[in-house]
Amino acid sequence: MKKAIPICFLLACCHTLALAQSEPFTLSVINTKPAGTANDYRLAHPYEVIYARDNHLYITEKVGRVVRVDPETGLRQIILDHRANTYLNISRDGSGAATGIGQDGMMGMAMHPNFGLGTGQDSIFIAYTRTAGNVRISRFRYNGGATPSLTGETVLVQGIPANNDHSSGRLIVGGDNKLYYTCGDLGYNQFSNKCSEIRSQTLPTAAEISANNFADYAGKVLRINMNGSIPSDNPLWAGVRSHIYTIGHRNPQGLVWQKYPSNGSAYPIMVPGGKLFSDEHGPRTDDEINIIQGGRNYGWPYIAGYLDDINYQYVNWSSSPSCSSTPYQETTIPAGATVDDESDHSSLANFQPPLTTMYKDCGSLPSTTCNANGSDWMRFATIAPSSIDFYHVDAGLGIPGWYPSLLVPTLRRGTLYRYKLNLTLDSVITDSIPYFHTQNRYRDIAMSPDGKKIYIVTDSIGSTSGPSGGGTSSLANRGAILEYTFTGTDLMSKDDPSHPDYVHKKYRVSVFPNPATQFITVQFERGLHKPIYYKLTDASGKLVVDDHTSRDEFNIMVGHLPKGVYMLRLYNGYRIEVRLEKIIIQ
Repeated sequence: MKKAIPICFLLACCHTLALAQSEPFTLSVINTKPAGTANDYRLAHPYEVIYARDNHLYITEKVGRVVRVDPETGLRQIILDHRANTYLNISRDGSGAATGIGQDGMMGMAMHPNFGLGTGQDSIFIAYTRTAGNVRISRFRYNGGATPSLTGETVLVQGIPANNDHSSGRLIVGGDNKLYYTCGDLGYNQFSNKCSEIRSQTLPTAAEISANNFADYAGKVLRINMNGSIPSDNPLWAGVRSHIYTIGHRNPQGLVWQKYPSNGSAYPIMVPGGKLFSDEHGPRTDDEINIIQGGRNYGWPYIAGYLDDINYQYVNWSSSPSCSSTPYQETTIPAGATVDDESDHSSLANFQPPLTTMYKDCGSLPSTTCNANGSDWMRFATIAPSSIDFYHVDAGLGIPGWYPSLLVPTLRRGTLYRYKLNLTLDSVITDSIPYFHTQNRYRDIAMSPDGKKIYIVTDSIGSTSGPSGGGTSSLANRGAILEYTFTGTDLMSKDDPSHPDYVHKKYRVSVFPNPATQFITVQFERGLHKPIYYKLTDASGKLVVDDHTSRDEFNIMVGHLPKGVYMLRLYNGYRIEVRLEKIIIQ
């Protein structure tokens, strides 16, 4: 059941939001407790939310369930209750209420790329801790109908390390049809894990991989075949091929693959050869957004953020003889501990600096949200990014000016930050723009295909920054689904010839022959804004033809290409996609 929030909540009551951005939104809380009923649709520690092709939200709950929610009605259906098989660290008070929850349990989830297409591949991949410290990634069969369910678990890989801290656990399917999974550093070198050495730079041996000993997967991003095996083109690390794709990570909570710019009329399609983005928590400062590239080293624990010797030193607690007897404080150096400056590792092999950091020093935030003397841990410059998404809706049908952007929800600030990218997606051209500040912990986000509705799931317990910037555990919406709907106008009128709806309705495009052997002919019934750009990619996503023309009829020569399936994309002079065609070359 939706609960509408008055518009004053956005424009008057939230001072930060009103100053931060001017786009108009309304807010509804989808899952509330219906008046006069015993039903409570609030989520039990949600982690992942996905907007699927069937126009429903799919959500993992860390306690061990998957729910399916109709965003129009708020109706919730439990499609998998795996609580008996899911391990989760939970502390409770005398009444049994949760007072703390570990960073394990049921975590990442990903849809099969052909989910909902009628191909018989309606499966869902899920990562969860089966026992303490042991993550299993499985595929479940989705059964639709009036009472949908997930059944038929097939275990793909297990033994991936987890812990009560920094398990990470984000799971996606990439545009190359591989599974990607983020594994954190397990919270080592801090708090109750202070005497355990960080293993983000430690690599497994060939014998360990043969024995399915994956303990050294901590602090890594993994790349996995859909059957759980190791891809043959994964990087070699010290001569050993494993599931490890990148190393040197702290707590990568977000993972998203680049999607094709769309006009908002269909479910987003991932770019086969596109970029993979991630974000991760820094220590006090230097939260990161990264472009994940196979074989690269992202620096942790030697480097946090940029290699600049600002704010961070690696204090290796486990190297201190007095580690266990020294009370942990983030500013304490135990006697005899090894201390490294970032510059001590300036020659770190294959080091990859972040796309951007959030933030490298307290000067990047107002004094009300950053306290350099460390008296309030909630005021450190870290915003604790919890996920990441790629805003793909272009062509005037989405939110004006948002494409292409990365959207980053946060735990400590209860805010969604937007980072505008350049068109080649390798640089941030607009610093963080905050949206939707509430007194909540934002765990994950999803978007409707038209990009005008943003869904945010919130934590059930925990601390966030309060109205004055200090820490509070009094959350406004526990275990909620917040629906933010853009109520502004499109950038272009649908009567504008450059608008994609105008193109689709008033221009006829013919692509023939298909299958083809020597060439493809493209014809437009009438002219559209020139030049016409066209790109042809093979099944692996490799770009094999990239050209443009000013003619309404032209040929694309394909006789020199190997036989197979290709994707042809046509764009008008505004770089708006007007046709996507699957081409078979015989």
